[in-house]
Amino acid sequence: MNGSDALAAAHDVRRARRTPAASRGCETRRRVADGEETSTRIAQGSQRATDRGRPRRLASGPLGLGFVVLAACGGSGRSADASDGAVDEPPFDGTAAEGAIEPLVAEAGPALRAFVGDDVVFDGSRSRGAVSFRWSFGDGTQEPRADEDPTARHRYGAPGRYTAVLEVRDALGRRRSDATSVSVTHRPVFRPSRSSSVAVWPGQRRVAVVSPDSAEVTLVRWDDEGRFEVEERQPTAADPRTVAVVGARLVVACQDGNAVSVLWPGQPDRRIDVAAPHASRPFGVLAVSEREAWVSLQALGAIARLHLPDEGAPRLDPPLPAVEDARGLALLPDGRIAVARWRSPDDGAQIAVVDPTDGRRELWRLRVDPQDASDTEIGGVPSYLNDLLVSPDGRTLYVPSLQASLREGRFRGPRPLTFETTVRAVVSVLDIATGLERFELRKQFDNRGFAAAGALNAHGDELYVVDRGMRAVERLDVLRWTQSGSILDVGHAPQGVAVSEDDRWLFVDAYLSRRLVVFALGDWSRPPTPVATLPVASHEPLSPSLLRGKRLFNDAADRRIARDGYIACAHCHLDGASDRRVWYFTDRGEGLRNTIDLRGGGGTAHGPIHWSANFDEVQDFEHDIRGAFGGTGLLDDALFRSGGRDSPLGAPKAGLSADLDALAEYVSSLTHPVPSPHCPPGVERPEVERGRRLFEARCTGCHTPPRMTDSAWLEPARPRLHDVGTLTVGSGSRLGGTLDGLDTPTLLGVWDSPPYLHDGSAATLEEVLVTRNRDDRHGRTSDLDAAQIADLVAFLLCL
Repeated sequence: MNGSDALAAAHDVRRARRTPAASRGCETRRRVADGEETSTRIAQGSQRATDRGRPRRLASGPLGLGFVVLAACGGSGRSADASDGAVDEPPFDGTAAEGAIEPLVAEAGPALRAFVGDDVVFDGSRSRGAVSFRWSFGDGTQEPRADEDPTARHRYGAPGRYTAVLEVRDALGRRRSDATSVSVTHRPVFRPSRSSSVAVWPGQRRVAVVSPDSAEVTLVRWDDEGRFEVEERQPTAADPRTVAVVGARLVVACQDGNAVSVLWPGQPDRRIDVAAPHASRPFGVLAVSEREAWVSLQALGAIARLHLPDEGAPRLDPPLPAVEDARGLALLPDGRIAVARWRSPDDGAQIAVVDPTDGRRELWRLRVDPQDASDTEIGGVPSYLNDLLVSPDGRTLYVPSLQASLREGRFRGPRPLTFETTVRAVVSVLDIATGLERFELRKQFDNRGFAAAGALNAHGDELYVVDRGMRAVERLDVLRWTQSGSILDVGHAPQGVAVSEDDRWLFVDAYLSRRLVVFALGDWSRPPTPVATLPVASHEPLSPSLLRGKRLFNDAADRRIARDGYIACAHCHLDGASDRRVWYFTDRGEGLRNTIDLRGGGGTAHGPIHWSANFDEVQDFEHDIRGAFGGTGLLDDALFRSGGRDSPLGAPKAGLSADLDALAEYVSSLTHPVPSPHCPPGVERPEVERGRRLFEARCTGCHTPPRMTDSAWLEPARPRLHDVGTLTVGSGSRLGGTLDGLDTPTLLGVWDSPPYLHDGSAATLEEVLVTRNRDDRHGRTSDLDAAQIADLVAFLLCL
């Protein structure tokens, strides 16, 4: 409903309420296009009300939020659509007087769902006072003529959300009309299966959800009356990330535990942890039959088949190559497996499609959006791909993600990088038959930064998308491809969502609120409210301040942190990792900056922060919050602007804000680098040993063990910096001044942090040592042959 129509409708209602009690009845129907209706009887004065205006029909806005208002009588007592010769009705005083003319009311019935080519039966028999009926079906066709049969049958030839209109007449020639919505989709061809943090148990009223921090899975059940309860919790290996129902078992991919936990509900002592290859970091688990699942091994860029025999121990097959940084999984209708690359390269997002029978691979791509940024859309590349959502008709793949800007920032052009042009939540769409993206359908969400997960309903006409930073769920009308509602404040860092098989319940995994939130899916005449909130973790494994800091790190809904919900710390450092992006921070007094992996750094444990050593405490991120994020700040404004705290490296901010200190505590807790899969224990690799000797002879002056860095403060506000020959005009400045060197980054976990160097100008470690080190200022390598360079790279990949 547009604004002018809404105001007119409100004016009509207010005017009707002011009329005398001796008035005619007017049936005003308010209907959500795809849901149930409510009716209100409004009293209208006779001739005086007629002179003020005729009833109107108000078109809906985005589906599910707008209303269709159908006035069932005119102000003069004539039909809303009657000709000038229509018969007037006597005044209606709320009683059925003997001989009174029967009111005429059209009733089109509830919203309908159907499949393409099926008969849709429309029933207007609940209408009152009608002697003839005629249906228009919303696809440009209608019944040839009105007749006394209130029902009609129609077949739709294409998917769509149609508005069918019933017109009725009575014996006096008066007319009334009513409308209902018809959702038409292709018939489902298979049951979609995907990896997710929350999984509905097929054929049962049960849903399972992981609890990564407390290392357990919680099973919830419900009954016909909509009563929900925790059935049980079972422990898993460390850091469970996704869960799937495989036969009578729950199968859980546990990343830090480097294992796949197999659980049997009701049998907590039966758990089996299947070891994954060394440091392979399993993430996604996908059920394909009652005895088989597939697991993504993120560190190896591979997938592996998990056998689950009725007798004997589960076993994991050798990995099949898939795509670098493999995470989310989905089963395609032809039996192939789609595998999402989590962090995208600059030339486009990638989804590998693997044939499990022979290992053949095909690469599907999401293209770079070339547009310049505006206040509603940005260009860039989709990244942080995880959930892969196959439509029930098997034709379409939906991919929620973040879109990271590649074109904004003053070094690239005239526009600065701002809070609303850095990242944006998107959903991309691919045609499964061709593997090609339907780029014109890529959907961007205003005031949303990261679409982390999604779920389709059973008919495939509604898509629910979770925005992690804004703590929100967005509803998309798939048939009209419009945003059609939001649920706000679902909990901190929601990371998964699922819909019950009967489309009755929506389950949201509010990860950092430690709860599973259940919403009833109705007509969306108003946003759903929780019908149940169930605790997921059996205990809180983090201290209150550490949990608070982790929530703040992942949050964009807090106005102190971000403006308009776009940016959270986690949007560049999800799970504490690097997003593998190079950002243009020239307008911030810096320059080209490659995102640093926070894991293993321990906050300031390795010395100064950032490539230019422009922060000396984690609390200095207050400057990014107030600047790049557009937030108002976690520190009291008066404190921030006094005592020299309004500049980095100024007076300390620690101890002045409990929330800022909590954020610093979380960042400082990231003390463990991600383990390398390249050097399994007990496996001798002579090239690694040769590379170690080369490293110790040539590199330890700056990359000093055990921290693998010499990063330090020589004196307050004066860091140790090195010019290793990689500075260019794009390197920019340091705190708005001269940049004469760079802080030495640790090499721990370097295998997982391409691209390399402060400006991302080296795609590989070999390029660091050769292409970007021609004058030996970054260590003496010009005298090494290709084999020796390979040995040195082999050692670095093991760190």
